This record gives sequence, C-alpha cells and structure tokens, in this order.
Amino acid sequence: MDKFEVKLDQAARAAWLSYVGGRTQDEIAAQLGVSRPGVQRLLALARQEGLIKVHIDHPISNCMTLGQALRDQFDLEFCDVVPVDPDAEHNSAHYVAVAGCDRLTRYLERTEPLTLSLGSGRTVRATVEAVSRMDRPQHRFVSLVGNVARDGSSNRYDGVTALADKTASGRFLLPAPVVAGSVEEREALLNQRLFQAIASVAAEAEVGFIGVGPINRQATLFQDDFINESELDELLSCRAVGELLGWPLDAQGRIIDCSVTRRVTSPALESLAPQRLVALAGGTDKGPAILSALRGGWLKGLITDEAAARYVLDNAVRR
Repeated sequence: MDKFEVKLDQAARAAWLSYVGGRTQDEIAAQLGVSRPGVQRLLALARQEGLIKVHIDHPISNCMTLGQALRDQFDLEFCDVVPVDPDAEHNSAHYVAVAGCDRLTRYLERTEPLTLSLGSGRTVRATVEAVSRMDRPQHRFVSLVGNVARDGSSNRYDGVTALADKTASGRFLLPAPVVAGSVEEREALLNQRLFQAIASVAAEAEVGFIGVGPINRQATLFQDDFINESELDELLSCRAVGELLGWPLDAQGRIIDCSVTRRVTSPALESLAPQRLVALAGGTDKGPAILSALRGGWLKGLITDEAAARYVLDNAVRR
C-alpha cells in the first residue's frame, strides 16, 4: 500500500474504535500509538473520505412537510430539506452536502455507464468530498462552468476532478472562464473544437448537480474573481438576484440581458432542459436566488435546508 492507503487504513481503524467500539480518543491514541491530536486528524480524514456513514432512521416531519410543499408548489421531482443547526445557519453547506451526497451516490453506484454534469461552488464541492471512494471507470463527469478565473487561477470549487479521482472515472473540464473578457473572446472559445467536444459531452448528461449563487456583494462570482466590481454593479442595477452556472436571473427566474450575460461561457440553460438539474443550496441568504431558479422552472430537484425552504414558501406568492 502507498502512504495514503496506509493513512486511510489507520483512519478506518480509528473510526471503528470510536464509533463502533465507543473508545475515547485517549484510548484510541494508546492503541494506535499516535497522539490525541493525531487521532483527531485521523477521524477528520475518515469523515472527509466518506468512511463514516450516518443514517438517521426516522423522518423529520417538519422537513418532510417543507419538502412536500416545495415539490407541489414548483412541480419538482423531489425536494430534500435538511434541518438547520442554529449555530451554523449561515454556513449550511455541510448539512446540505450530506443529503446531496446521498442523492449523488445513488447515481454513482450504477453499473451501467453514466454521464453526469457538475456545476461549481462550495456546496457542490462539499457534496463531492462527502462521497466515498469507489471504482467506476465506466462513468464520465463533465463541468458545466468554466474552470479558470480571469487571472488564470483554477476554480477551487470545481468538483469534477475531485469526483473523478474518487471514482477513477473520466473527467471533462470546460477550458474557459465563467465570463469571457469580451463577446469576441466568448465566440472564439465556443468555436474551438475542444470546447465543442466538451459541450457535446455535457449535452449527453443524464443529471446535473449544480449550485445556486446569490447576486450581492458576497456573490461567489465576485468573491472568486469571475466578475469584477463594475460587472457586479451592472448585475445589481439590472436587479439580478441570483445565478445558475453564471447566468444571471431576475426575481421571476428570467435570464437578464446585459453585457455580462452576453459573455457567459456555460451551456445555455435552455439547452440543459433534457437533463435533470438538481440544485444544492441552503441558507436564508440564498433564498431569493433559490426562489428565482424555481420560478424560472430551471430545476427538476432541490436539496436545501429549513431556513431556505421557509424563505421560499413565505415569499413564493409575492411578485
């Protein structure tokens, strides 16, 4: 075994002793011959690599009620609502990711070849990181958004590479910024043979797991240097409330026509209609963006939390 496999084996032993054996961290440290902080790092690795599975064998009635209401209101195939941790309401990505991992794993466990598309963002990446390692070389994963920022740096929240590494699957990355520097640059990118080949793979995807981004001063598009401040100001002046794959949406879920929109390199949302788009997003701050995506009819499934679900239902009838 290589060094990582040895470390993973030790992490599994630590997790077994802790969660099954009920041993304290001091007892595990003594048995494995490591320090107490070393045990903590091993348990963190076990969680990160998906070695620890938690199954709560009882439905949470309030979450089920919210999910059913959202399914009925927006004609969704499914809506999973997770509880909110009051101490982490504004950082619910981990909780949504656990539910997202469950849905994603159902697809990954298939034996027949699967083409699956991914957006980017913190919650999408957290979902991928929660997936257990498995051997699925027959699958293909493809990006729906560009994987580089304006300055040439890589998209740190890209999930395709991480998921392909965990499953030994094929990977297809969109070689472009989310928003091109000019309309001419966008056209040049879209006309490249390599870009078109990857777009063809994306068109064959059965399902896509994507994030939902708010358009505000904390917008991921802005914070991660995919758009600059003047472009953010333009989106705000056009009353954009959210974005899907870089496409800005107004409160009714309509794509906003502005200079930023004309330079987005992601596949057109209309072109993704044949595949099942599943959004992963939670928190009250993302409520307006989630509501917009639902009103636009862009989603087939939603995985969210109680806070966002309540916001959407409370504001769904307002225009």
